[in-house]
Amino acid sequence: MELLSTETAHVDAQSEEWFASYAEPSNQSPNRHRRVHHHRRRDPRRQRHRLNTVMMVASMVFVGAMTACFYAVLTR
Repeated sequence: MELLSTETAHVDAQSEEWFASYAEPSNQSPNRHRRVHHHRRRDPRRQRHRLNTVMMVASMVFVGAMTACFYAVLTR
């Protein structure tokens, strides 16, 4: 719904303060874009989690292979 030029919008003081707290700093114009490069840092917890996952998959494959060998020898 559009407001006509004769109508005014009513905004409570709390929301007005909230919007004012998120105002842009005066040194940045809205048309200027700043490029921010996010460098992905190596997180030791993430590496440990990935290593645990790889080791779990490898152990499941190993147990499967050993089980297959066991049944192959057993059914001869």
